[in-house]
Amino acid sequence: MASPNGLQSGLSRELFEMWCSDKKNACVIPRYVMEGTLAKLIINEPKEVTLMNGLTAPLNMQVHYISFLAHADFAQTSMFLKELMPPNIILVHGEANEMGMLKQKLITQFADRNTKIISPKNCQSVEMYFYSEKMAKTIGKLAEKTPEVGETVNGLLVKKALLVKKLSVELACLV
Repeated sequence: MASPNGLQSGLSRELFEMWCSDKKNACVIPRYVMEGTLAKLIINEPKEVTLMNGLTAPLNMQVHYISFLAHADFAQTSMFLKELMPPNIILVHGEANEMGMLKQKLITQFADRNTKIISPKNCQSVEMYFYSEKMAKTIGKLAEKTPEVGETVNGLLVKKALLVKKLSVELACLV
């Protein structure tokens, strides 16, 4: 199957170049492909294609173009986002005006929440920050008494792989 970027690079392009000359192989291209991409070119089944190294190779493989659209409408997208309640929503892969309207509807829908809704341009970087609650197991004297909310606990935090432990100062000196 052709990758979303139209066989322009990556593993799908490498496999295409290795297999395009063999008539026993086939390439299936799902629905929309951009003008100027290799995927758009091979839909017309030219006799040969230009490889990434500039050389040409015969196009003997079968090329199939199928209509496939796995998109959701606003109602489906909205319902999904209400269930998920993400702190960030990033809208990609769509016509600019339609994406703008979708963004405005979602901003209205999520106005009472602190949801960040972004619709970046192609190749625009997006930064997101994720915060999670950290938990540590205590051993030694620290484990003898549960601290009160807001109480300061002194010790040494030790992390090994995914396991985090908080040691009492006395125990840390022995280690």
